[in-house]
Amino acid sequence: MPIKNLNPNDLQQAEDWEGNNVAFLCPLCQKVFIVSDTRMHISPGGEKGYRKCPACGKSIGRVKGGRKSGGTASIEWENLP
Repeated sequence: MPIKNLNPNDLQQAEDWEGNNVAFLCPLCQKVFIVSDTRMHISPGGEKGYRKCPACGKSIGRVKGGRKSGGTASIEWENLP
């Protein structure tokens, strides 16, 4: 799966990161969705800060920690043929 790590000091036009909340643009269907590093967004395996694109389900946004406190955020998506 391709992956894009967000640079907290150089966010792109379709990205936002405030505290431990990140807005991603799905690279496949162009849906904007939010991922929070809280109990709100949890993977089936229990990973906090994990959410699949709510429109197509083919990308996954992840965030750990806050933008100003050394956190990380990334989005990965399925390779399409």
